[in-house]
Amino acid sequence: MRDTCKVTRATVGTLNEATGKRPTTVSTVYTGKGRLKHPRVIAKDAEAGSQLLAMSSLEIQVPVSAAGFEAGDVVEMTSCPDRPAQVGRRFRVVAPFDGTQTTSLRYRVEVDDGRK
Repeated sequence: MRDTCKVTRATVGTLNEATGKRPTTVSTVYTGKGRLKHPRVIAKDAEAGSQLLAMSSLEIQVPVSAAGFEAGDVVEMTSCPDRPAQVGRRFRVVAPFDGTQTTSLRYRVEVDDGRK
């Protein structure tokens, strides 16, 4: 893995009666190596109304020694020697990892920075 990423998790606190707001704390879950990939080479067609859309998915792969991520965690690419435009891209974890005897942890993610 040549790229690096940072994974953060937002935690909402208890209601502050005086302000009526819930404070949000953002903590770093992981910083280190990561690789963003399309796990499937072939895109799947999906029909939405009268449109035929090609759907594919993305996953972030991190070393097996990395802490576990949760759905909702945000992954930010912090370095990418081969594709510098990826630096700063954000993705949201949508599914936890499950498996044994794997070479890396693979989390399904969706784009979270407004770019396509």
